[in-house]
Amino acid sequence: MWIVKQVQILVGLALLGAASFALADVPKADSPASAATPETVVVVGTTWNCSEVSTERARSLADKASQDGAYQRAGECYLAAGEHALANQAFAKASAQTSGDTSRRLAANLSDLKAQARQMKQAFQRR
Repeated sequence: MWIVKQVQILVGLALLGAASFALADVPKADSPASAATPETVVVVGTTWNCSEVSTERARSLADKASQDGAYQRAGECYLAAGEHALANQAFAKASAQTSGDTSRRLAANLSDLKAQARQMKQAFQRR
């Protein structure tokens, strides 16, 4: 009986791993991310490399990026302007933006995982 229980646990873990692998974010075949030809994006009228402009222009670009919510870019431009404290604040805001999205995705995946574990538990109990 003990060996049967271990086999059930191993099978459950294998199914759990397969389910989490199946739930992973994979681009669909018709999405642009999986297209065979790469897409080219041209940005006109914007200087993206803050290290190649004057410190005043880099500060101006950083302020504009921060107002637009592009905190990662703002941090890079603040660094180029020599404003290290403002750069740290901008990088912290950028990190907070991405961590919120990540935590929401993790919570959704966790609830899906719990539902699948309940289903597997019920399936084993029926046997």
